[in-house]
Amino acid sequence: MKQYKVFRHPDGRLEPVKQGWSWPAFFFSWFWALFKRMWVLGLSLTAANAFLGGFLEVLRQLGNDVDAVDALWTVAVIVLHVVFGLKGNTWRETNLQRRGYDYRDVVTAATPDGAVALFLKKRQDIDPERATSPVSH
Repeated sequence: MKQYKVFRHPDGRLEPVKQGWSWPAFFFSWFWALFKRMWVLGLSLTAANAFLGGFLEVLRQLGNDVDAVDALWTVAVIVLHVVFGLKGNTWRETNLQRRGYDYRDVVTAATPDGAVALFLKKRQDIDPERATSPVSH
């Protein structure tokens, strides 16, 4: 079971955000950021990746040790992916709040859909009129 923070948009959409490490952010970094509508982060990372790749290629062309340049590139990519894994869900929460979502609750569930269902069930126990809303994750 995992903990999810549930965010709600004024139009009723719900977004669960798992707490802790993000495997999708770790494996897919910039693509994950763009998929989650974090445009600045995704495009900045894409640009930084292109710049760093170009910079390292210039170092190669200038006759620098290719193995050292490749090792530097590998370390940079690994560090970047670890940072995304560690910070991805926090960045997502910040992005949702900037887009008008409000933090509503923390629930424990096995899946994002389960988190939304549990959130709605808890809401229904409180106020049945306001319990239904679409999910957008």
